[in-house]
Order: sequence, then C-alpha cells, then structure tokens
Amino acid sequence: MTPPPDPHDAARRRLEERIEAFIAGYEARGEQPDSFAGEYLVRALASLKAGDYAAGEARLRLAETPPERRSPEDVARVPKGYALLSTAEHRRSFERTKLGQLR
Repeated sequence: MTPPPDPHDAARRRLEERIEAFIAGYEARGEQPDSFAGEYLVRALASLKAGDYAAGEARLRLAETPPERRSPEDVARVPKGYALLSTAEHRRSFERTKLGQLR
C-alpha cells in the first residue's frame, strides 16, 4: 500500500511549479519583471528556501498582480533605489533554491 502524500512536500512542489510558470512566462515574452513583481518574486523564493510555503504562495500572488490592481500599501513596501534583477538572474536564483531543497 502506498503511503499518503506528504502535505509539506506537496505544498513545496506546488509553489515550485507556480514559480517555474511565473519565470517561464517572462522568459517566453522576453521581458523582465518590474520592481514590484521582482521584489515579491524574491520574497516568494526566500519563503520557498525557508520552507514557509503558505507565505511563498501569498508573495507569489502579489508578484503576479497586474500593475493596475496593486494596492498602494503593497507598492509602498517595495524598496526603491535598487537595481532590478533580470529574468535570467531570477531563474538562476530559483534553480539554486530548488537544489538547496533537495539536500
């Protein structure tokens, strides 16, 4: 008999799949995330690395929010004056994070 799936592992895989799709969308369009999307993607990756998958999901949902639907409060939480990461840099960070999860 097969043991039931581990909910923690399932949550990790779901978040990884969603981040993968988010980054792949930018790659397919040849675009870079703006400062808002990039910041919340970085936060989602940090949550993935920390094993806080619920927070990662919430942060990724914010990253996915179109500019016209972003709340002023969420926009205000994005630091100013930093260089934006490219889609390729986000991809590398994601791949390193996934490798760290396997250890």
